[in-house]
Amino acid sequence: MSARTFLLLLRNEWFKARKRLSLWLPLGFYAGIAFLMYGEDFFLDRIALPGVWSTVFQGERVIALFIFATLSFLMLTTMEFSWRTARQNVIDGLSKSQWFWGKALVIPLLGVMYCLVHAGIPGVMALIRTDVGAATGPLLPASVFAAAGGLLLGFACVTSLGFFLSLAIRNTGAAMGTWFLWTMPLEGGIIPELSRRYLHPDLPTYLPFQNSVRLANLANYDTAAYERLAAAAEQAGRAPPDVPNTGLYVVIAVVWIVLLLSASLVWFRRRDL
Repeated sequence: MSARTFLLLLRNEWFKARKRLSLWLPLGFYAGIAFLMYGEDFFLDRIALPGVWSTVFQGERVIALFIFATLSFLMLTTMEFSWRTARQNVIDGLSKSQWFWGKALVIPLLGVMYCLVHAGIPGVMALIRTDVGAATGPLLPASVFAAAGGLLLGFACVTSLGFFLSLAIRNTGAAMGTWFLWTMPLEGGIIPELSRRYLHPDLPTYLPFQNSVRLANLANYDTAAYERLAAAAEQAGRAPPDVPNTGLYVVIAVVWIVLLLSASLVWFRRRDL
């Protein structure tokens, strides 16, 4: 397919998605949560640039973004089958492959929207509370752009898993439940425990969700931030964290995306609408 075809598919998906509460309700709710998370620090004048970025690109905040954005994508995709719009699009002239790639283009679209909310709200709050004239370094260092790129790639990885589940299950509630089952109890607890006992302790870090969270960690792109973490760990009597291998994290995420999208396409093309 040509670039023009992809643009037309993206426009078609945006035309459908922009009218649905499954896009705007989770996004608005997440924006409200972001205001609440950073609001206290803002009113107490405890937020400023560039220090806020270490919190923005931090585990729990990144996981919250992954959850809300992926659930929004799951709803946008599975409802195509509940409302028979996927079948109607093919009847109207789209091929199954074009429908698939149009829906896949929603992944980067949602990723950009959520990342702008995720970083924009605390960034603006921190800018208001920052004495720009007294700043001794860049307010928006290069490491922030690198972490944002890692966040987008990680989001594409975990959402590709959601894409596969939505096409395989085709039911909103069941797809959400299965995605949560994999990302939280299994990948977050059971699989690491079994791996530590019977396989290799580092194996879980190569799984899609854990690797994606690691991709968005600012310390992986900021030498000074890593040194602070290492010093804090040493002071607390813990072993310092491993030196991050960001290139490996990127390769793992890309491999998962390719595998999951390929499996999704094969599965989708073999099933009736």
